[in-house]
Amino acid sequence: MKKLPTIMIGFASLSLFSCASYLADVPRHDTLLQAETEQDGRACIRQSDIRGYGMLDDDVVSIDARGRKKYYLATTAFQCHSLRTSFAAGFKGDFSELCGGGRDRIITPEESCPIKGIYEFGSREEAFAAFEKIEAQRAEIRKEAIEANKASAD
Repeated sequence: MKKLPTIMIGFASLSLFSCASYLADVPRHDTLLQAETEQDGRACIRQSDIRGYGMLDDDVVSIDARGRKKYYLATTAFQCHSLRTSFAAGFKGDFSELCGGGRDRIITPEESCPIKGIYEFGSREEAFAAFEKIEAQRAEIRKEAIEANKASAD
């Protein structure tokens, strides 16, 4: 009877390890946004210009702002699960600006998420099209990794 829990733990660990092995090969949003936009992710936004924001993923936030370049995608340095569930979030940056590069943060009651990159777009449509394109790339890479893992297991 004592072997059953050990076997169950071993099986669960193996399952988690196999999932992690193919997910680790999927490039982060930040990497794909740099390639897609040819930007370095160091754009800045005045905090007073921010009109609204929304979560696109655990590590991507869309930001609507006033001004010439009025839409942004910000990526965080790691997944911030509380951004999806929090009713409010704040932005903390130096000199009343938010900039990509890791010093500035998006803050929720549960956690503080460093902003890794900020990318400028001329419109909401351009930003969402770029996000959808990189999501499709990530899905294709994930699918290829799963198929490669299945082929190597057979």
